[in-house]
Amino acid sequence: MTIICPRCGSIPEGGPERWSCPGCEATYPGLRGIIDLRTSEDAFLSNREDWDYARGLDADFDRLDFRGLLDRYFDLSPEIPAHLRRRQIEHIRTAPDRVRAWLDSLGLPEDAGPLLDLGCGSGSFLSAVGGSGREVAGVDIALRWLMVARKRLDEEGFAHIKLACGCAERLPFADESFAGVVAGDVIEHVDDQAATLAEAHRVLRPGGRLFLASPNRFSLAPEPHVQVWGVGFLPRAWMARYVRSVNNEDFRAIRTLGFGEWKRLIRRSPFKRGDLIAPGLPEADLVAFGPIKKGLARVYNRTVASRTGQVAAKAVGPLFHVVCVKEGESASAPMDDR
Repeated sequence: MTIICPRCGSIPEGGPERWSCPGCEATYPGLRGIIDLRTSEDAFLSNREDWDYARGLDADFDRLDFRGLLDRYFDLSPEIPAHLRRRQIEHIRTAPDRVRAWLDSLGLPEDAGPLLDLGCGSGSFLSAVGGSGREVAGVDIALRWLMVARKRLDEEGFAHIKLACGCAERLPFADESFAGVVAGDVIEHVDDQAATLAEAHRVLRPGGRLFLASPNRFSLAPEPHVQVWGVGFLPRAWMARYVRSVNNEDFRAIRTLGFGEWKRLIRRSPFKRGDLIAPGLPEADLVAFGPIKKGLARVYNRTVASRTGQVAAKAVGPLFHVVCVKEGESASAPMDDR
């Protein structure tokens, strides 16, 4: 799991606030031991703005606990409405209980090898598996979120888990570094989805597995990032303006996929095929639902357990889970994209 220079593949030297590459002589800044290896700008927030944000969190890093730093994160984003702030904080706080199931979906034995959390955000998956004995690392394009993840992991006794700031389309890890890559709620945010799959394939070992979770573009439920109905059924050129007109949210950097779009993306990737399902809603999510919504969710979970239910849910259900295998000497039997 050695972190490398994404430009030349050499191992940067130095830290914890500045590194240099002996291969191409590039220099990389860092914060709290998190090296910034980004090769392009985030579409949502420029790298300079992200650094300003991260430094604001760093100023309070030692004074605050994880929950306090999470509150501070949203204090630095006053444009986020109060109701969305409350919902997002609760979602992040309880996320480890939900995402622990991703490890089961990945389907790797405990001794398979290192795992990468691609787009690790606030560190929910890393927190969920940190005590399992598995070797794991996290990468994200947002240094500000990595500061929150660092606080969470340090507080929970997982200071040994490596974090790096980098682009999904140009990962700062060597070829065949990982047995598994997990990317939950990430693929809809990247600039280049095809390049992201190609990079995941590159850093996986033969027989390694990629797990992705992402909302269904054509879900009948409100779009989960902005809570607006019907966004996915519009032409892509209209989506951002429509969302802005409804609740003044920024939808420019989000690209969810429907079932057919997923099939095409996977077939054109180095993986060639994958197992794509519409999963049931996690029990950890149902706890927060009201009685009617909880009842409907349980009906949905029973429905997707059948073949007919899967067909309907892949068309208009809320979520997709995708598992792809890198074929090779130790690879499992090919999966299908039914």
